Amino acid sequence: MSVSETAARARRSPRRLEGGRLVAACALALVAMVALVLALEGSGEAGIRAVIRWTARSSLALFLATFVASSLRRLWRAPASAWLLRNRRALGLSFAVSHALHLAGILALAAWVPTATFVPATVVGGGIGYAFIAAMAATSSDAAVRRLGARRWRLLHRTGSWVLFAIFAQSYLPRSFANPAYAPLGLAVAAALALRLAAWRKARAGTF
Repeated sequence: MSVSETAARARRSPRRLEGGRLVAACALALVAMVALVLALEGSGEAGIRAVIRWTARSSLALFLATFVASSLRRLWRAPASAWLLRNRRALGLSFAVSHALHLAGILALAAWVPTATFVPATVVGGGIGYAFIAAMAATSSDAAVRRLGARRWRLLHRTGSWVLFAIFAQSYLPRSFANPAYAPLGLAVAAALALRLAAWRKARAGTF
């Protein structure tokens, strides 16, 4: 088989766990995670709070993957970084699914546990975050880019990404100093910011 025939076959071969398949796989995994948590912790207050914690962590992981995708590709030219950048949209939609389950847990806690309290600043910040998540998910398509125009689309997604990063940073960085259990999450947030800054410095220096 010639090189050109091999390349053509590779282009025709469906990629595994990419695009819509990746979103579907992540959604199934997230639903299974929630079901497992409820099976282990029960469907009462303890179980609901556990769902909220675990979906917050899955959301953080998926968000950070999208947040560093282009920066990691700039700094590290490898198949893994290419895959991450290529599937940034799918991972972003998977993040939206995860945070929708997180919101469902919060609403369930508010409805079924009358004594549960919520800090007003957290409610406001969370509401802003969810507004951006909804807008970004709704515009995660080529058609949306054409309708909005590339400049406005980039502005929406860039602003939303930094707003969400700020929310996650405020949630996990202070806790990582107060509770060692949160240290890996705080470190992940700090590492993501360091990657973005390193990629920005490399772009400014004009080194590729």
